[in-house]
Amino acid sequence: MSYEIVSFYRFVSFSKPDLKKMRAELLQKGEKEQVVGLILLSVEGINATVSGKQGNINNYLRFIEEVTGINDFFYKKSPSAIPAFKKIRVKIKKEIITFRKPGTSASFGFHDLEPDEWESMLNEEQITVLDIRNDYEVEVGQFKRAKNLGLKEFSEFSQKLESADLPKEQKTLLYCTGGIRCEKAIKEMQKQGFKEVYQLKGGILHYLKSFPDKNFEGECFVFDHRVAVDQGLKPSIKYSLCPHCGQAAGERIQCMHCRKQTKICKNCLGKSLDYLMTCTKNCAHHFRLGHQCKKPQKNIS
Repeated sequence: MSYEIVSFYRFVSFSKPDLKKMRAELLQKGEKEQVVGLILLSVEGINATVSGKQGNINNYLRFIEEVTGINDFFYKKSPSAIPAFKKIRVKIKKEIITFRKPGTSASFGFHDLEPDEWESMLNEEQITVLDIRNDYEVEVGQFKRAKNLGLKEFSEFSQKLESADLPKEQKTLLYCTGGIRCEKAIKEMQKQGFKEVYQLKGGILHYLKSFPDKNFEGECFVFDHRVAVDQGLKPSIKYSLCPHCGQAAGERIQCMHCRKQTKICKNCLGKSLDYLMTCTKNCAHHFRLGHQCKKPQKNIS
């Protein structure tokens, strides 16, 4: 069975009463269409990733446009053999992307570069390519020449940018997964004195649709059950979800409790804690209680 996964966002102004009504309608319609995903609503807009059969997804997207009054969403679509989520969830949040910097508006459509423009500009010598994603996302893949700020979460961006030694007079190319973080980051960069900043329209997901196996190396981390997508925007076969922290797991181990071969992330592996050398939180719990398997461990390559 083939599924379609669609990500989109839009910065607009919603009223608080409208959000509650909107949430109820989106949940009801999502369940009816057997669509799964995560939709974030706030007074500043909507941010969503939804998954389902193509016909159902198309029906649901039309319904979202009707309910929100927005007919110019920029949809980023990719195929998958499995749904990206277990169920449909619609949450009302303070922000659709957590920035924790009051007064920072988005810059929707400001200095957007289409993938072909971005690809051309990457060949210029006097540029800074800045990845504004979290460090565990960068670990999975990034653009050549890209610098990053070592973010644990996006709300650290302003502080980390201020302390970074980046040339403010030089042209800066900004990117993230789907484009939403760039909308707020570019405004903050202007406030901090960066003179010429451009953002990749639609982020990595939009770029890979036109330029697979070019200047982006590795895979792109996504916040759903696919964990990451490869250069063809297909669900990763290299990574799975780390059972302990939820990051991208690519390091093979043998569970210290049940002996099952599994994967954990580099961060958990690097902590050198025996209970993290397990395949689930349940196995980690039993291992810590001393309920170790009696079978001898086998070495794995």
